[in-house]
Amino acid sequence: MSFKDDAPNLSMTPAERARTNVLIVESDSSDRNRMKSAIRQLGFGSVTDSPNHLQAIEKIGERPITHVIFEAKKTNMPAKEFLKKILEADPKLCCIPSSYEPNVDDVFDMLVMGAKGYLVKPFTVDTVESAVINSTKGEPISELVLKAKDRNEALVAIMMSSLDKAATVLRQAYKFDTAKRELPRAMAGFRRSAELAHTFAKGGDEELIAAMERFCIERSKGPATRLGRLRKRLKNKNKPAATAPSGRSAGAAK
Repeated sequence: MSFKDDAPNLSMTPAERARTNVLIVESDSSDRNRMKSAIRQLGFGSVTDSPNHLQAIEKIGERPITHVIFEAKKTNMPAKEFLKKILEADPKLCCIPSSYEPNVDDVFDMLVMGAKGYLVKPFTVDTVESAVINSTKGEPISELVLKAKDRNEALVAIMMSSLDKAATVLRQAYKFDTAKRELPRAMAGFRRSAELAHTFAKGGDEELIAAMERFCIERSKGPATRLGRLRKRLKNKNKPAATAPSGRSAGAAK
C-alpha cells in the first residue's frame, strides 16, 4: 500500500455546500462585495452581509447562519467581544476572522475562544474556499490549547496529536479499506497543524523547535500508551504502605 505525499485537502460535497448560510462582516464595501461574489461562485448556499459587528449580531438572531467571516478589528464593537457573543448564542457557528495584517496574538486568542480558522487579506476565491472548508471539516483546537502552559506548548500538542492520529490511521490502512479512505484526511490534518504551528509560534521556529524537544522529552518519561499510563497509576495506587525497620507501619504509634 502507498499514499501520495501531497495528500489532498479537505473537501465539501455540493450538497454540503448548498446547506451553508454564510454571513460576511466587513466594513469595506469593495471587500464585502468581492467576498460575497466568491461565496456564490463556490456554490456555498445563501450569503448575507453586514458592514459592522452589531448589525451582524442582529442578523444572526433573525435567520439561520452556519458560517461567519468577520473583520478581525473593531468596527462598532471589539472583534473579540463579537466572537464571544455569537458563540454564546450558537456554539456550533463556524467563525472565521479576516484581516489584511493579522496580529498573531489576537488571531490566536480568537482560535482559543472558538474561531475555527482565519482568512488573510487580500483573499482569493481559493483562500475563501479553503477557509470555509477547513472551518467546517477541520479538527477543533481550543480544548488542547486550554490545557497547555503557553502558546508554543499548545501548538506542539496540536501537531503531535495530529501526528499520532495520522500514524494510527496509516498503521490501520495496511489492513482496512476504511482506514485507507481516511488516510488523506489524516495526513492533511497533520499538515494543517504544522502550518498553524509555523504561523503562530511565539519566538519563531527556534522557539517552536525547543518546545517540541521539551514535549518529546516529557512524553518519553512515561508509558507510551493510555493503557500503560493507567497501569502505572493503578500500580502506584496499590503499593503497600511503607514499613518501619521494626516491621511496624511507619506511621504506627510506639
